[in-house]
Amino acid sequence: MSEFGFKVTSQSPIASIVKIVRRYKDFSIADIKNKVEKNEYIFTSDVIDKSGNRIMLKCIKELNKANITTQLYESDEAIDLQLLKNWLGSSRQTLIEIEAETELEQEDVDPDAIKEYSYLWTTGQKDWYVIKDEYDYTIMNEKTNQLLLIEDEDLNNQVASMMIMQGNKVIDKNEEDYD
Repeated sequence: MSEFGFKVTSQSPIASIVKIVRRYKDFSIADIKNKVEKNEYIFTSDVIDKSGNRIMLKCIKELNKANITTQLYESDEAIDLQLLKNWLGSSRQTLIEIEAETELEQEDVDPDAIKEYSYLWTTGQKDWYVIKDEYDYTIMNEKTNQLLLIEDEDLNNQVASMMIMQGNKVIDKNEEDYD
C-alpha cells in the first residue's frame, strides 16, 4: 500500500518541532527527537486515509509556518506538498459529487419540480453556485449575492444536487482550503 510521510529537513530547535507535532500525534518527546535526528518520517499515513492525510497536511503547514522546513514523500519518493493538497481537494470534490448523485436517486425525487429550476445549470450556470455545509445546500447568485430560497428543503437539496452534477461551482464549508 502506498503512503505519504514527511521528514523535518531543517536544523530547528527540537522543542519547537515537538510542540507542533504533539498537537497532531500523540508521540513522546523522545520519539520525535529520535525521528528528527535519524532523518526518519515524523509520521506517515496511507494514501487512501483522507483523515490522516488532512492531519498530516495541517501539521506540515504549521511546521512550515514556524520556519521549520519539511519534505513530503510518497512511497519514499520526495514530492511537492501541492500534490497532497490536490489529492485532498479532489477527494473531497468526488465525495460531494457522490452525495449529490445519491440525493438524486432518492424515491421522492420529482423530476418535473427540479426541471423548473433548470435555468440554474443551463443559461445561468456561470452566475449560480452551491454552498455545501455540514447539513444542507444553499444556492447563491455570484453576481447579485442573493440566495435562492426554495422552501421545500428536499426540493432545495435536489436542485442543488442537480446543479453539482451539471458542473456548477461548489463552495465547501466543511473543508478548509488546501492551499
